[in-house]
Amino acid sequence: MVKSLILCEGGDDVGFLNKFCKYLKLDKKIVIQKISKESLNSAKSAFFKETSYIAIRQKIKIGQYDKILFIVDADYIENDKIYGGYESTKNELEKIILKLDFDKNKTNYFIMCDPVKKTGNLEHLILSTIDNPKKNCIIELLDCVSQMEVHSNKKIVLSSYEAIFKESPYNLTHSNFRKLKTLLENLGATDEKI
Repeated sequence: MVKSLILCEGGDDVGFLNKFCKYLKLDKKIVIQKISKESLNSAKSAFFKETSYIAIRQKIKIGQYDKILFIVDADYIENDKIYGGYESTKNELEKIILKLDFDKNKTNYFIMCDPVKKTGNLEHLILSTIDNPKKNCIIELLDCVSQMEVHSNKKIVLSSYEAIFKESPYNLTHSNFRKLKTLLENLGATDEKI
């Protein structure tokens, strides 16, 4: 069976997307792969380099994958003038997809971020789906932590929710996941364009 391919940045993305695909009963139809970091570059910058796709191009050429979905974080423009922010990420994704010359009818992308602010990453998308009392609790924790010298607050969103609250942090029925859900379902469909 020919499968579809999701390309993402890191292990947390792979874990989340595996859960989402399993929830949608698409886990047998879709392969999820993170783009490897090139030397000291981040996984995100590797997304926009043609050399990151040599093996993937070969697998597409021999028919191993029929559709591709690129999933990458928006991040922040102030942290990365080239690849940071929603618009820069969108522009760079569209450029690399064009350069790779993948079938436009079988290729799409999704940018993970807070859907209102259009900044952030997977964790901000997940945070946007949590009900307000719990979200406010996590935001207060993040505000407190951000005043200290910390490496990253990305993991705090997920780990605090999982440690403090009884439910899963993934409210996959939330409307903020609707576009991603549609893209994944189309990716898992055998005869439809994505």
